[in-house]
Amino acid sequence: MTTNRNLEMFDESEGVAVEEAKKKYSSTVVDHFTNPRNWGTLENYDCYTYMSGTCGDTVGVYVGLKGDRIDRMGFVTNGCGPTIACGSALTCLAKNLTVSEAKSLSSQKLIAHLDGLPAEKAHCADFVLSTLRGALEKLE
Repeated sequence: MTTNRNLEMFDESEGVAVEEAKKKYSSTVVDHFTNPRNWGTLENYDCYTYMSGTCGDTVGVYVGLKGDRIDRMGFVTNGCGPTIACGSALTCLAKNLTVSEAKSLSSQKLIAHLDGLPAEKAHCADFVLSTLRGALEKLE
């Protein structure tokens, strides 16, 4: 389900060159963008949702459960590099969590998992977490 993304697309919407992006973002962010984990939709899922942010990005999150625990996730987005990185990192953080634990994940924890994000990109973490919560709320 993971796909390699063209590094040249990284933060293209902001016109940031690849080498500049490597200076601006942690190696973990660059890695999650260029090699996103769990990219794509799930064939068999228990819940999903798509949300559009004020920045114009759209994120879709798919969740497969085993009991009350997240067994697998998939995500898609048309967003920037940091949004892709946040979606990828979120799928890693949420795996094996209970639904309740996943709902309580914080943007600070997600950003720490990525070894930081510039302040102007912190909304990307909030956005993907809101999308996950939106999907999980459909279970109720």
